Amino acid sequence: MATNLYKTYNTIIKSIIIVVSIYFLYNQLFVKQDISKLWANFSDILSNNEYFWLFIITLFAMPLNWSLEAYKWKYLLKDTEEISFPTALKAIFSGATISAVSPNRTGDYLARVFVLRKTSFWHGVLITVIGSYAQNIITLLFGGIAFFGLFAPQLVSNDIVSSNVLFYFKWAFFALLTIGIVLYYRISLLKNIVPQSWPKTHKLVCNFMKFKFPKLTMVLIISSSRYLLYSLQYYLILVVVGFSDLSVFTGLALISSIFLLNTIRPSIALLEIGLRGSVAIFVFGLYYGFEADYQGAIFAASSIIWLINIVLPAIIGLFFINNLKFFKKSKT
Repeated sequence: MATNLYKTYNTIIKSIIIVVSIYFLYNQLFVKQDISKLWANFSDILSNNEYFWLFIITLFAMPLNWSLEAYKWKYLLKDTEEISFPTALKAIFSGATISAVSPNRTGDYLARVFVLRKTSFWHGVLITVIGSYAQNIITLLFGGIAFFGLFAPQLVSNDIVSSNVLFYFKWAFFALLTIGIVLYYRISLLKNIVPQSWPKTHKLVCNFMKFKFPKLTMVLIISSSRYLLYSLQYYLILVVVGFSDLSVFTGLALISSIFLLNTIRPSIALLEIGLRGSVAIFVFGLYYGFEADYQGAIFAASSIIWLINIVLPAIIGLFFINNLKFFKKSKT
């Protein structure tokens, strides 16, 4: 009876996730975005386009992008539980589905751990958080350098903020980022904060002592590789939609600034195409001038990247939701 009850609970939760995800996808693609108009715009851009092959490269780079994330997660888990790469990749795509319909992609932390068999729930969640934390450090680091170094002065010249406000905000940003990096490498210090009167929580936090400097550095390197790949995807799409004269250096700096602003704002992945487009248009406006006629091309590039790296992985993940086990039979 217990086994049947667990199966029933698992089936109900999986069904709810699939229905909600499909609803979000349908609502965004066929209701709010009007897929026919979106497809017509893409067809106009891609038809007879000499850079169409760059679009194909960007499309096929998506599995590599998520494979890097799967490898990073598998690498973080290896001292706790050995899982195969296919299992890790399925968990990543399942997480992409659930995170796409959850605020700030928090569902990703919860979804992945349900493929694990030996690791406790919260231990798996915290390991996943470390990987996400490393990715955010890379995004903030490169984004901060690009935005404050190249484009933030335009905020002053356009009378958006004063030079004094920008100065204090810049140093506050990098001070907090430095603290964040220190905490990343000294995450084991949490054991000094959690009271020993909470034995289970204290034991869980003590597991972070396994994460030494070399391993945490390797996680940052993998995160940097994924960040660079994602940035190159975006740059190639910008070339496809008409920014063929945009240098790689300037393009990547613009993209890093866009990623920075998208990271620090709250969002739900499947609902944010309009916000992503607006952020990209704002950043390009700082560089090209707000009177320039580039909005259509920028929005098209943002839409294509959104479809390739957010919507498509979310659709793929629907086929792996069945691998998640939300309730497990207790051991006797």
